[in-house]
Amino acid sequence: MTAAWLFTSAAIIAGLGILFAFKRLLRGLSYRMERKEFNQQGLQKDQTRYFIQVALFEAIPIFLLVLGFMFMKDNEASLVSLSIPLIVILGIILICISQIWSSKQEVLSHPDIGKSEKSYINTIVLIGFSTILCIPRYFHCRNYPLDQLEKTASLI
Repeated sequence: MTAAWLFTSAAIIAGLGILFAFKRLLRGLSYRMERKEFNQQGLQKDQTRYFIQVALFEAIPIFLLVLGFMFMKDNEASLVSLSIPLIVILGIILICISQIWSSKQEVLSHPDIGKSEKSYINTIVLIGFSTILCIPRYFHCRNYPLDQLEKTASLI
């Protein structure tokens, strides 16, 4: 049971931490659009800063992942005892998706946004979805006992 909560904690830290970095990136892009400084060098600088922050926010979840594997035992938890961590992880995923979507709508509502800026923002949003959701989805799958996953896979 300890391993499931370590995986859940790692998913929460990774999801919310990377969401914070993503919202900061979009605020910076919005500020650049207001000042009419939407150029390639500034955008590369913002993206580099974002990916460095993502790496820093993923350091703690990776450590928790290692601890979770150390505490994981065979047949330790049933599917019922893993339902609360599952609900928490799914809640984090839904919160992250809604926050990304609202941030995107906020930036795209800027009156002077051009076609290239809109395309760039959409690309950044897709990158944000992939970086934020990759860790919680992994931990969601990792919480289930291997024999349960094999039974589910055999049914499909």
